[in-house]
Amino acid sequence: MEWNDNRIGWLGLAWFEGFGSRSIRRLRSKYPHDGMAAYSLAQDAYVTVGITESVAGRFVGWRAIADPEVFARRCEAEGIRFILPDDDEFPSYLAHASDPPASLFLRGAPLHLVRPIAVVGTRSMTPYGATATDRIVRDLTTAGCEIVSGLALGIDARAHAACLDMGGTTVAILAGGCDDGSIYPRSNTGLASRILAERGTIITELPPGTESFRHLFPLRNRIIAALSVATVVIEAAESSGSLITAALALEENRDVFAVPGPITSEQSSGTHKLLKMGAIPCTDADDILKLFDLRSPVPDAVRIVLTEEERVVLDAISRPLHVDDVVRDAQRPASTVTSTLISLELKGLVAEQDGNVFSRTKAGCRVAREKESDADG
Repeated sequence: MEWNDNRIGWLGLAWFEGFGSRSIRRLRSKYPHDGMAAYSLAQDAYVTVGITESVAGRFVGWRAIADPEVFARRCEAEGIRFILPDDDEFPSYLAHASDPPASLFLRGAPLHLVRPIAVVGTRSMTPYGATATDRIVRDLTTAGCEIVSGLALGIDARAHAACLDMGGTTVAILAGGCDDGSIYPRSNTGLASRILAERGTIITELPPGTESFRHLFPLRNRIIAALSVATVVIEAAESSGSLITAALALEENRDVFAVPGPITSEQSSGTHKLLKMGAIPCTDADDILKLFDLRSPVPDAVRIVLTEEERVVLDAISRPLHVDDVVRDAQRPASTVTSTLISLELKGLVAEQDGNVFSRTKAGCRVAREKESDADG
């Protein structure tokens, strides 16, 4: 990512709390490749493009004491990328949304999504909701889908964690800054760190240091809905923010799935309301996969196929082992073991720890158990 005048100008505009995405998009339509010019306009020029005089005045006053280059250095120091709609990493689903973000702040793995599915629900998750989330996310992840959610307590956090447990890719959309000090809720900072450590991505349209105020959550929800090819709601009360996400997904012409629950459960009243309104019933991942024909591009979606070398090496890693010990226990040449470990990592079955030590992921343990069961049978 190159910090040129264009990007630094748009960064300064994105940092000002008085400008929303619509205001910045108006400026971008007039100055598509000159962010610094858009940042440096006279007050009346902002009014000309549709920004109110009071907001324009506040911006000009704020600009007199602000320094976008300092903002850029903060992003660099905190590992935050600032991307614009014409960057390759900017998701095409978002770029063509009805209300797209004017820019994004990202941390973690590069954002190149193929099959993003939003999984959202109540913060007051029941055991039923936890089980449903685990089952559905497990099978979606195995089929090659990326799981998108909002890092909230309850269903959101469970969906992120279930995806990571399967060695999958998950994306967290925030209603505040994505810097360590702004992660919300604070109780999920550990989960946020795990997402970053395990090839996931954290996204927001808000600059570092922004608190997650209540009025920002619907803005976050519109990104969740627009970024995903479908939205799955698992447990939601009638006043749940997940219903807002579902409504926004419908506005983006995305399919909405709802998981039925006990008719006596308040946490399922919102999902039942969605079903009455025409949401697609979802009792397992197949309901989603077959509608979008997501199974066919992924050979053997449910059972991961291993080569003979992969099976031998995975069997050898019954406990955390240094690569030299894997070579010894697998009785294979070092070059073969090295290339096989890379293949197993790409399949999400093993993970490298410090000092060339490898261990099975939860997905790897599951595959090993499945093969033992096959052998017993």
